[in-house]
Amino acid sequence: MSWDKFVCLVALLIAIGSCESDQQKGKRLAEQHCGSCHLFPNPSLLPKTIWQNKVLPNMALRMGLLDFMEATQYTSSDDLVAAASTIPDSPMVSKKEWQAIVDYFIKTAPDSLESPKKNKLPNTNIFDTKSYHDAEEAVPLVTLIKFDSVSQHIFISNRNGILNQVTSDFKKISTYQFSSPASHMVRVKNDYMISFMGIMDPNDQAKGQVLQLNADNKFEALIDSLKRPVYFESADLNNDGLDDIIVCAFGNYTGNLTAYEKLSHSTYKKHLISTLPGSRRTLIKDFNGDSLPDILTLFTQGDEQITLFINKGDFTFKQQVLLRFPPVYGSSYFDIADFNKDGRYDILYANGDNSDYSQILKPYHGVRLFFQNDQGEFKETWFYPQHGASKAIAVDFDLDGDLDIASISFFPDFENCSEEAFLYFENVDGKFISHTIPDATAGRWIVMEIADLEGDGDQDILLGALNFTSQVPASQVNNWKQDRKSILILKNRIR
Repeated sequence: MSWDKFVCLVALLIAIGSCESDQQKGKRLAEQHCGSCHLFPNPSLLPKTIWQNKVLPNMALRMGLLDFMEATQYTSSDDLVAAASTIPDSPMVSKKEWQAIVDYFIKTAPDSLESPKKNKLPNTNIFDTKSYHDAEEAVPLVTLIKFDSVSQHIFISNRNGILNQVTSDFKKISTYQFSSPASHMVRVKNDYMISFMGIMDPNDQAKGQVLQLNADNKFEALIDSLKRPVYFESADLNNDGLDDIIVCAFGNYTGNLTAYEKLSHSTYKKHLISTLPGSRRTLIKDFNGDSLPDILTLFTQGDEQITLFINKGDFTFKQQVLLRFPPVYGSSYFDIADFNKDGRYDILYANGDNSDYSQILKPYHGVRLFFQNDQGEFKETWFYPQHGASKAIAVDFDLDGDLDIASISFFPDFENCSEEAFLYFENVDGKFISHTIPDATAGRWIVMEIADLEGDGDQDILLGALNFTSQVPASQVNNWKQDRKSILILKNRIR
């Protein structure tokens, strides 16, 4: 190429580049930088005012564009070090580039979000309901319900750190007082492992722990210094005959997914699997048939995703992201089951966490099914919009040979569709027919446990209420005060 032709080519490229509009530049920069840490969120997912006043200022902080101490003035001093560790030393973009990103979001985003209109849901006739409330608890603040099918006992923890053990008909057996609320429980032989959050509200303080309640009714510390552990599982990851512990340390700015290798009776070695905050739930199973347990995990904070950690031995894992979601989705829970009976597991997913920077009704909140194809890919095949969906479980409740779904919402549309606080989806020839119950809003349901309380072969449901009053109409709050229900028991009528 001659020098003259080269100069002309460069001039042409410069001219083409200069033709890029401000909107195109803003979009390009947004996709490049906002998509570098998590899935790129389309501006259509939130209204202009939320982007401008809530989400984008937080993103500016995360990208090193704001004075850290001023932006975090309301953050606990105990959390500042952890928060600061997530902020870059220098800005990721120039002020001019950031302004282009802001302009792109503000100009492109809608003024408001429209939610689909819903008809009044019918009540299901599969469940009879009754309730339980501990007279010593002024306000329902349940954080854990766990049914032990061996002893037929139920464990109930609340925000104040009280852990009650009751019979299947809710007669109290034991009461324990802890410094923090319990989040999960697993039975291991004759003992119980229980995780305690340390501090329940968003924080990065390593005050959580896993304790063991032994058969002699004494507690023993297994693991401490955990950042808000919300879930854990016990499994032998290295096939040495000892059960290891896999902990979801949710955290806030920071967090992790960690395996604790059991070395002896109460000695564990820490193996960090992921430094992503917001790990919410794991399922341990040999997914690839190599006789080593793998770890399927939902991350729900920032970079929301469902990821399979393939066990390669010696506590090393190969990461495979199966599904990824925008950071405003509010991922809450997932379950797996073979819905279409093709021999492959499918994913049931709930998203509806609505307590962060955009506390508005979102039409993309709800319950979704992702079917797995021959190539191991997951494609969305069903979606039901449910504001604030927080948990969904697949069970054959009506015992007709296919899987039904029960779901709860911690952030339902109390004004217009309060019955979506609990939904029951009956599977009829592969189609899900939605129902509710008369007492759907008798509490603000945060936990749901499946249990065969009567031992009759069908599955009952226990709903636990954490009656926070934010985003709740005064009339509903008054109803909760007048008729306190900590636990709603849905007795299955099939048998």
